[in-house]
Amino acid sequence: MIRLRRSLVSALAVGTMLLLAGCGSSATTSQPKLGTGDPLDKPLPAAIEHMTFTDETGKKVQLSDYAGRTIMLQDVLTLCQEHCPIDTAAFVQTAQRYAATASDPGKVVFLSITVDPQRDTTAQLAAYRRMYVGSESHLPQWHLLTAKPAELKQLWHLLGVYNQRVPEDKGQVVRNWRTGKVLTYDVDHSDVVYVVDDNRTERYLFDGQPYLHGATIPPRMRRFMSAEGRRNQMHGSWTSGQALQILDWVAAHPS
Repeated sequence: MIRLRRSLVSALAVGTMLLLAGCGSSATTSQPKLGTGDPLDKPLPAAIEHMTFTDETGKKVQLSDYAGRTIMLQDVLTLCQEHCPIDTAAFVQTAQRYAATASDPGKVVFLSITVDPQRDTTAQLAAYRRMYVGSESHLPQWHLLTAKPAELKQLWHLLGVYNQRVPEDKGQVVRNWRTGKVLTYDVDHSDVVYVVDDNRTERYLFDGQPYLHGATIPPRMRRFMSAEGRRNQMHGSWTSGQALQILDWVAAHPS
């Protein structure tokens, strides 16, 4: 899986910052200087708010259901061998650390939304979640979502997140870690995490794979990872600690 599409998301973020600077906005001036990621200050597209998703339990949800809560939102592919196992481990670590330290753990919801609705069924998402946190009752702040392909296509278009179905590498037989079915295609996509505040304003974008920094990839997923994926564990552009800094900043500086 090739992950060289970040320029689109980065360009959108930079363009947003330039526009804000031209308009004299001061919303991001006191933001923590992390040395990674991009501050944002723009409304979440209204069309996203009322899209209908299905979570890992089969429940229908909309982002409007999380009114009054900050959202951390990432794109995910449960059959990724290169980056998503690392992305998810750091994302879950962020959610766990937040839940353990926040005075109100319910103030933030963590959403992993698929880029592969054909294969990321409710059963697939539920199994993926169990691998990372065990029982359904563990870490109730974290949900995995899918939706109709047309809705997901619109979602990622509105957020500027690249994703493209591509052939599976030739000469390599890869099987779904849950079903054993041979995979015939892959999905090339961006690695991003958005922070959207409780006023539905996009406040920050982490672009690129995170560092693990103690985050745990489940053994079954580690075995599924490719050689490239195992090498990727040594690299990254942000940490769960930096994500927590942004969550604290967003709580202290409402839009």
